[in-house]
Amino acid sequence: MWQIIGAGAIGCLWAANLLRIGEKVQLITRSPCTANRLQYQDLLKQQFTFPVSTSRSLCSSSAPILVCVKATQVIPAITTHLTSIDAQQAIILMHNGMGCAEQVAKLLPDNPIICATTANASLLHSSLNIEQTGKGVTYLGAYNNNGKRFQSLQVPLNAALVDTCWCEDVNEKLWLKLIINMAINPLTAIHQIKNGQLKNPAFQTQINSLVDESLAVATAEGVTFKKEEILDIIQQVITLTAENLSSMNRDIFYRRHTENEFIAGYLLKSAAFKQIHTPTIMHLYQQIKALEQAAIVEQ
Repeated sequence: MWQIIGAGAIGCLWAANLLRIGEKVQLITRSPCTANRLQYQDLLKQQFTFPVSTSRSLCSSSAPILVCVKATQVIPAITTHLTSIDAQQAIILMHNGMGCAEQVAKLLPDNPIICATTANASLLHSSLNIEQTGKGVTYLGAYNNNGKRFQSLQVPLNAALVDTCWCEDVNEKLWLKLIINMAINPLTAIHQIKNGQLKNPAFQTQINSLVDESLAVATAEGVTFKKEEILDIIQQVITLTAENLSSMNRDIFYRRHTENEFIAGYLLKSAAFKQIHTPTIMHLYQQIKALEQAAIVEQ
């Protein structure tokens, strides 16, 4: 059995595909959910409907917990269910940005913690109604020593969504995703554009600076990449997701809190500690922060 905290686009995508292969799933929702069927459309436009169990609380179980909420919601979600989490349960964190695992480890020092990042994408049309919009690789790996004992979780996850890989050093994959998010999400959110519009030469200078600054921080943290390869990957992502609106874009549009603190904010904290100058990242961080605060004032 799997318990999935978060019935958003990614949580429901994993739920649907785990149910498809016969796994038992319970979706843990923040608010009451009356629906008991999960509607899913795959990349081939095939329609599926799965009976699904939903609850506002975790059940007492040794089942792995897949946390698929935004970075800003991870600690509140874990705190809400803290008394229901057994010390032996594996916690899989799957969200944009970095910094949550350290906080979760403080709350759950004995639990196996696994970090994951996915290039799969889906669109939540309504409650428990999703459409898969992108296919990609999912990487997961142990954050702490206890997490290393749960490499076997890769097997059912890979059966559910192929190209799910276990990494001995998942930190490198998390940094790669962080740098990609830093190059794409804030710009698309500030300018309210689709990812593909970043191909405009007007954005290329900023993207280049963002990559330079992000790589300087990553290198100082012991993670090295080749700039040319990173720029190529970013351009590939922009092309493959050209018609997509980034999650940060939608958060600003709908006046929600973004993952700014866990993307740009994480890089800035690391840069400050390592005494690295990151003016472009700081500028975009401040712009997103201002947009968030303006939305709160309007509300």
